[in-house]
Amino acid sequence: MSDWIEISTPSLRGKECEYLKECINTNYVSSIGPFINDFENLVAENIGLPKHSTAATSCGTTALQLGLLALGVKPNDLVIVPTYTFIATANAVSHIGASPWILGSEMDHLTIDSDELEKELEINTFTKNGFTFHKETNQRIACIIPVYVFGYPPDIDPIKKIASKFSIPILLDSACGIGAKYKGSKIGQSDLPGIISFNGNKTITTGAGGIFYSNDEIFVNRVKHLSSTAKSSSKYEHNEVGYNYRMSNIQAALGLAQLEQLEQIIDEKKMIHNNYKQSLNNYNQFKLIRNPSWGESSHWLNAILINKDTPKKIENLIQKLRDFKIRSNYFWKPLHLQKPYKKSLKSNLYELNDIQERVLVLPSSPTLKIEEQEKIIDILNQFFK
Repeated sequence: MSDWIEISTPSLRGKECEYLKECINTNYVSSIGPFINDFENLVAENIGLPKHSTAATSCGTTALQLGLLALGVKPNDLVIVPTYTFIATANAVSHIGASPWILGSEMDHLTIDSDELEKELEINTFTKNGFTFHKETNQRIACIIPVYVFGYPPDIDPIKKIASKFSIPILLDSACGIGAKYKGSKIGQSDLPGIISFNGNKTITTGAGGIFYSNDEIFVNRVKHLSSTAKSSSKYEHNEVGYNYRMSNIQAALGLAQLEQLEQIIDEKKMIHNNYKQSLNNYNQFKLIRNPSWGESSHWLNAILINKDTPKKIENLIQKLRDFKIRSNYFWKPLHLQKPYKKSLKSNLYELNDIQERVLVLPSSPTLKIEEQEKIIDILNQFFK
């Protein structure tokens, strides 16, 4: 057991061992088994959807890839993504032969900037036969992917209004959004399809795994079909090129045990966030990213955003925390600065070129002890005096 204070570790305090032993004892260890349906249905319930509204996949990225295919995204299409996201968002677009159109992020919560989204679409697109195309490339704009950054919901209503105006579908990258709310509603109640990740560092985990969700049964069934190698009969007939992207019964068993603790874990994470908020409220050199006016975060990770004119360097703070066996780190490098996407279509993102040097993620595990958090806060206070 490490004596380091980690950034985000899973809370495995429930029936994980019991359910995993059941998988082994019954030989249901692969992509068939009762825990998969149970897990899918309990996820649906937790995000405000009826049963059979979810499809479990091997990871969040594959859920996103299959979700894009289910929504009709095709090779050579454009998909709008914010620059401040994990690279997997853009990779899922690339995996199906489409291209990301990289737009900016607002600076309060680092989610997609809806004002810029509308402006870019107004200036750079045209409509034809019910579709929207980019003027310069003539590519169809086939989807918009808003991202739940750190678990904070994007402002969905204006994005939906813009998407409707330009006839563009939306797919929510709510990879770290389970437990978040938008205007009091859970993530599945937005009438939009989306995905959740259950990677090892997420709020709850299946080790590796994801979920596609939608209140449209056609989309869910499409994702399930594609994830199961497009198998159309018990005689190993496959009616199209599919993918082996299913979640295993072992992963689902772990996830089910985690879901049973979700409310407790969210409450613990909320308390951790409130402790940071109360203790780091009086500094003009940085701000703690906190709930937007339109919603409530899942509080997956807590992060500070250092002001542009602050001479303090994140690298120095990371090292100071490490001296006390506390993990903290840089976070995402913007997509427009990543080697695979430097030549992608993009808006003017100059203001976000230094964002990675200004964001620091803090320990946010649900099992973080109060004395450990006080130690972290004390070091931050000393550093920014």
